Amino acid sequence: MSYAEAMHIAERTLLDGATLSELKQASMDLRALTPDSALADLVDAKVEFIESQKGCFDTGDTGAG
Repeated sequence: MSYAEAMHIAERTLLDGATLSELKQASMDLRALTPDSALADLVDAKVEFIESQKGCFDTGDTGAG
């Protein structure tokens, strides 16, 4: 994945209202580009914090269909 592709993905997914699944995927994509990414570490820590506070895990699955 190129830097430009990673930035395009980030623009689409790192917006208000992004699901935890989208943030997790963005973190994984960023790690594929930059394995020691401090930004990915920050995203992962924030996701873990949110999950521990809510006691739930967002899979992105709405159950529809």
